[in-house]
Amino acid sequence: MNESLLLVVCLGFSAGYIFKTLMYGFKTFSVTAAFVQKIGYQALILLATSVYKMSYIDQMCALELEKTGNTEEAKKLRLDHQRQFDDWKEEIVEEYIENYPTDFKWQLEFDDWKGMMNELTDIYKEKKV
Repeated sequence: MNESLLLVVCLGFSAGYIFKTLMYGFKTFSVTAAFVQKIGYQALILLATSVYKMSYIDQMCALELEKTGNTEEAKKLRLDHQRQFDDWKEEIVEEYIENYPTDFKWQLEFDDWKGMMNELTDIYKEKKV
């Protein structure tokens, strides 16, 4: 009787330890996932703010150049800025997705700039940040 009681106690302890370890791991993963997602949202907001301000500055440069009478040069500048801007936005999305933690890539719901901006709109609407 003593041996079977000892066996039950050891098995109970082992089962409890395994259960506690699994639950702790699950809780840690959940908390980390929420943290990564929140930081991802903050990064999207920072990117959007930077893009807006950069676009504004580019437009101001082109307008000032246009005011001086160089409309053709302003047009070239706008096209050049737009091309560089589009390349930069594509690179941002690729780098963001590539550097997002592998275990949490399931959180990403976009794969291009338009999708990223739609995600940002959802973040603002739902006040996730």
